[in-house]
Amino acid sequence: MRTNRLLAVTVLSVLGVTGLTACNSDGDGDKANDAAPAASAPASAAASKPAEGGGLEKLTVEEILTKMRAANSKLTSVKATISVVDAESDVSGTVATDSSGNCTADLSIKDQGKFSVLRTGGKTWLKPDAQFIKLVVPTANASVTNMIAGKWLTGGSMDSQAEGFASFCDMPLEVLKSAGQDEKGAPDNTGTKGEVKKVGGVDAIVLKVKDDEGSPMEAAVANEGEAYLLSVTSGDEGSMQFSDFDKPVKVTAPTADQIVDLDSLTAAAG
Repeated sequence: MRTNRLLAVTVLSVLGVTGLTACNSDGDGDKANDAAPAASAPASAAASKPAEGGGLEKLTVEEILTKMRAANSKLTSVKATISVVDAESDVSGTVATDSSGNCTADLSIKDQGKFSVLRTGGKTWLKPDAQFIKLVVPTANASVTNMIAGKWLTGGSMDSQAEGFASFCDMPLEVLKSAGQDEKGAPDNTGTKGEVKKVGGVDAIVLKVKDDEGSPMEAAVANEGEAYLLSVTSGDEGSMQFSDFDKPVKVTAPTADQIVDLDSLTAAAG
């Protein structure tokens, strides 16, 4: 019960970083002569052949967000680095996922342990470390813990728990595809421009925005190549940084000797 509640809190905390509703209007948003559209890549440019890019700092917030939405909407895979500070517990780690459902995730929950998730072919596996086993299999004694430590778990309630933790797999693309929209899915183009800086080695323009609850945030949009959302930061509450855009997510299902079926283990112990 606590696992599901903690997961829900964490997922909501991270998803709260998606609402790029803005602080104020840009002020020069209606100045069409500031657009300089020729300076950026055509929307059809392939991710593997990035445009020369640059020049977003010369555009209005509306124009920047329009380019960002167009770039994000075409994405089929991405890697996210997550850091969330929550009242319940801090969560950090990485998630690589694609639109076909393939996913690998390695995450850590402060004072609770670490776990990995694999998802491919419609099947999800969860691998907890020795500490995290206590959270997902609270009845496990020392002997059972030793047997399942380092293994991918399946069977009965563990399958449903794995599916729950796989919510992390869905977050990165959901965040990117909803960024710059209001709660009804309509474009939200308000905001103010901030500094130009590098995010993950990529030039970016920072937008000062707010989340759905009105708290200030920063969104960094790539100022080279495709105008992808590179990161969202919510003060001391956490951040998500995106990379490996449209790179293949290779997932190999664990072999039988790497899997423990908890139902069979329980039956044998009983």
